Amino acid sequence: MTVRFLEIAEIELDQAIHLYRAQAPGLDNALPTGLLAGSAETVICRPARHISARPGLDSQQNGARALGHGKRKTSTVWQREAAMKRLVLTSILQLGRYAVLPLVAVAGGLLFVWLMLLDDYTRAALIAAPVMFCVVAAAVALALGILFVPAQREQSNALDEASAAALWRNWQELDSSFVKRRRTLRIDAEFNASISEARGFAGLFGRHVTMTVGLPLLMVLDDRAIRATIAHEVAHAELRHTSGAANLFDFLGACENVLHYADPDRTVTGRIAALLLRGVLEWVGQEFRVLSRLNELAADRRAAELMGRSEMARSLVLIAGGTRRLRDLVFSPLQTEMLGAISLPASPLQRISVRLAEVRDHDELGAAAARIMAEELQDADTTHPPLVASLANLGYATIPAVDPIGAPAISQMLSPDAVRDLAAKLDTEWRKTAERWLRVGG
Repeated sequence: MTVRFLEIAEIELDQAIHLYRAQAPGLDNALPTGLLAGSAETVICRPARHISARPGLDSQQNGARALGHGKRKTSTVWQREAAMKRLVLTSILQLGRYAVLPLVAVAGGLLFVWLMLLDDYTRAALIAAPVMFCVVAAAVALALGILFVPAQREQSNALDEASAAALWRNWQELDSSFVKRRRTLRIDAEFNASISEARGFAGLFGRHVTMTVGLPLLMVLDDRAIRATIAHEVAHAELRHTSGAANLFDFLGACENVLHYADPDRTVTGRIAALLLRGVLEWVGQEFRVLSRLNELAADRRAAELMGRSEMARSLVLIAGGTRRLRDLVFSPLQTEMLGAISLPASPLQRISVRLAEVRDHDELGAAAARIMAEELQDADTTHPPLVASLANLGYATIPAVDPIGAPAISQMLSPDAVRDLAAKLDTEWRKTAERWLRVGG
């Protein structure tokens, strides 16, 4: 955990350096190599206009020393801010919804000071009373919000062992802590898989893990790639990434509860609470995305220990290629049709079924993955690292040669009745959403 947060701090410092360069056009791109470690090396700079006994060399040296001192000071400030952010994020990931209690304590301290001042500085205290009452009301709502965080456990489209025997068997074989009564397996319409956990009353009791596998993923990939994907999700749970994510969402839910009880557009209390919480919520979301990318790489490494590096790299390549093929052959054309549609076009699942052989073409999948690797950029808003980083994490500098894709996993991992029922249900859900979109668009 400590190493992961130190890595986050280094990322924050790198961002600070780039920002400093952007704000100081008088500096060259060269920065001291020991800046992150707080070294005293002198930065390279252009000549500064400044009076000196030796207007040539002295001017440059003095300007360089001044700028170097300022940059070392800036680096120190950013190191302190990164350490503070690291501490806050650690507290949130460990305490979850209970991390709001320090904010409640601060409000309680302000109330205590206000009550102490009420006797000696009555007029000033009375003037401040409306603000103080709003702060206290927001703190009370925040404290009560701990008990009313929305449940995260999702039960829709859940499958039992009779409907998805192979999926359950793979999960049980790869998960050393598998307990059937504390596991739920779901199917959704995404070309993705995920794992999450939920706990009982007030986030204190039990730990129920839910794995969600996309039906398109089962249609496109073979059983080997699906097993590697399950190993990756199991690794998230084993490394307690799901616990940190659950605690983070509990914290966000507890904070957002205040805005449900006190509308920022209609109440002074809500407006004050929104001002206090908005910055925290935005920053926590940014930090979570950074941490999520690190967690993805850690889960890949752990899954490689279970499945082998080559199997994990193969699944990454097939998923990346499948994502691009589905975008080009299914989702982009569908989006174009929806823009001018009067009636609903064919659903995504129907389109995937029609073009499944094209999507699964081995050569095209490899070429699509290669295009992604050549074109992709690091996106600060994504929760997943780029393909080049994921493969490098497993020891591959380029896309490895992968075995041809086998038969679709859906025919081996789901019963025919389950496939039929899920496809019909997911199509119905998509149509309801699409009809609402058409009505709004019209």
